[in-house]
Amino acid sequence: MRKMILVLAIVGISFAQAAETLTFGDVNYFLQKGQLNIKADLSSTYDQEANKQNYNTEETRGYLAQTRYGFGINDQLNIYLGLDFAFDRDAKDKTPDPVTEKTDASYSQSGLANPVLGLNYRLMNQNQSRYNVDFGAVGSINIEDAEKGSSDGQVSQDGNFSNGRNSLELNAGIGRKWDVANEWRLTAGLVYNASGDQKILRQDGDRKVTLDSSVDAFALATYQYRPVDEFMMLLSAKLTAISELSGKVNGLEASDDEHMDLDFLYQAKYLITDTFIANFHYGISNNANYDRTIAGNSFEIHKRRENIFGLGVDFLF
Repeated sequence: MRKMILVLAIVGISFAQAAETLTFGDVNYFLQKGQLNIKADLSSTYDQEANKQNYNTEETRGYLAQTRYGFGINDQLNIYLGLDFAFDRDAKDKTPDPVTEKTDASYSQSGLANPVLGLNYRLMNQNQSRYNVDFGAVGSINIEDAEKGSSDGQVSQDGNFSNGRNSLELNAGIGRKWDVANEWRLTAGLVYNASGDQKILRQDGDRKVTLDSSVDAFALATYQYRPVDEFMMLLSAKLTAISELSGKVNGLEASDDEHMDLDFLYQAKYLITDTFIANFHYGISNNANYDRTIAGNSFEIHKRRENIFGLGVDFLF
C-alpha cells in the first residue's frame, strides 16, 4: 500500500512539472540559446478622432505589416529587431463642407515606422523559482523626417508613418503557467520619449512642430488558455498613462493634457507544426478625451476610436 502511494505521488509530481513546462506558443516562453524567432502580422487598422474647435472628424484606414526578429544569445538573454510598415493608410476629414456638402480629399500616412531594438533578460525561471521574472529595454530610433499630411478641399499632401521622437522603454514582467491549460503574465514599464520635430504639410505653408521630452507609463495584463497543445486563446488589456506633452507649432506654445488609453486584444492561435504558429487577432481601444492648447486657446480632442484585426505567423528556428 505504501509503495502504491509513493508511486502515485511520484506520478503526480511528474505530471505537475510536465504541465508547467513552457513550450513554444506560451506567453511566458523565452528563447533558448541559438534559437531564432520570426513573427509577422498583417492587420487592417482604423483610427478616428474629432476636434471640438472646428467640429472636424478625421478617419484613418489602412494596413499595417508588423515584423519581429528575435535571437537567443543564451538561455537568459535575447535580442530582437522590430520593423513595421504601413501601406494604403489614408486619412480623411469626414466632416462635409456646409456649402458644397463634400468632404476633403484623403491623404496618405504610409511608410516605415521607427525601427525598434529590444533586449530581454530572464532573471528567474518558474522551473526553479515558481515564477518567470524578466527585465527588458526597447529603443525606438527615428531614421527619417516625420511628416503629417493634410487636405484642403480636393487638394492634398501626403505624409509618412515616421515618429519624430526617439524613445527608450524599460519594463519588468512576471508570469506563470500554473497548469497544462492556464497561464498569466503581468508587465509594467516606463517609456521616455525624447524631444523631436514634426512637419505638418499644408498648401498655404508647412507648419513646424517641435515636441519636448516626456515620460509615459503602462501596465499590461495577459491571460492565455491552451486546452490542447495545438490551440491557444489569448486575452490582454493594456493601460497607458500618457503624460502632458508640450511643444511649439510655428513658434506658438502648444500642449496636450495627460490622459489614459486602454487597449484590449484577443488572439486565437493554432500550432500547425512544432515550430510554426498561425494566429487571428482583433484589438479595440477605449481612448480618453483630452484638451489641446495652442497659443492660449484650448479645445477638446474627443471621439477617439481605434481597432485592428488581421492574421499573423510565428516561426521558431
